[in-house]
Amino acid sequence: MKPSVRNKPASTKIATDGDMSVLRSSPGKLYLHVASVMRHRLEAGDWPPGSQLPTLTTLAEEFGVANVTIRQAVAILEDEGFVYRQQGRGTFVNDQAPPKPMFSVGLDWPSLLKMITKSQPELIKSRDAALPADYAKYGTLAPAYRYLKRVNTVDGLPCLVTDAYVDVRLYRRAVKKFETETIIPVIEALPGVRIDRCRQILTIGPADIETATLLGIPVNTPMGCVRRILTDPNDEIIYFNDVAYRGDLVNFEIDVYPGR
Repeated sequence: MKPSVRNKPASTKIATDGDMSVLRSSPGKLYLHVASVMRHRLEAGDWPPGSQLPTLTTLAEEFGVANVTIRQAVAILEDEGFVYRQQGRGTFVNDQAPPKPMFSVGLDWPSLLKMITKSQPELIKSRDAALPADYAKYGTLAPAYRYLKRVNTVDGLPCLVTDAYVDVRLYRRAVKKFETETIIPVIEALPGVRIDRCRQILTIGPADIETATLLGIPVNTPMGCVRRILTDPNDEIIYFNDVAYRGDLVNFEIDVYPGR
């Protein structure tokens, strides 16, 4: 059922020349940058639920871009569930913002397993590889690894990009599972394999061109980046993964117990 419609168009903030200079000078597709700005306005309530967006021409003049750029940006917001279009009437804001599939990255093993199994992986690249020699600071390097690049989605929304290295000896024991399923549970289920330690290192950084393209977000969008290293009882690295989460879809939960 479509939300109720209010005929009075909502007022909008006018993009400054400085705003547009930043958008135009940013790497990546301009319509993705425009969609990002419009998304923030919708989330901030600048266009209230049920209100009508300005016309494409009005928005194009405000942003200083072509109508087709606004049309592409609005199409993204429609796909995400923020707005809907009525033939002959215009584009309207949905009464409720679409829910976001949030990732809560905790410290304990059960929370980690629950989080990583929320998404569905899609394989982008697969090849034999070696970890750089300086990664030996995290543990003993295996003789060889299988590199797997994947994009993970939740309800069809691309949420994270992973660059994973699996000990090739483990990879060969379950090739299909490693390329189609969440990796850590596959490792944990292999007979005779024991995960002794999982180390997680958090950093915050910008999306590079490849990551932005895979996730459909502007270049330099803030990302929550987690380096995850699994080692066996001999301190050998059996799994190494750099995960880049969309910054608007992840939170990191860390409990601190003073005095314990």
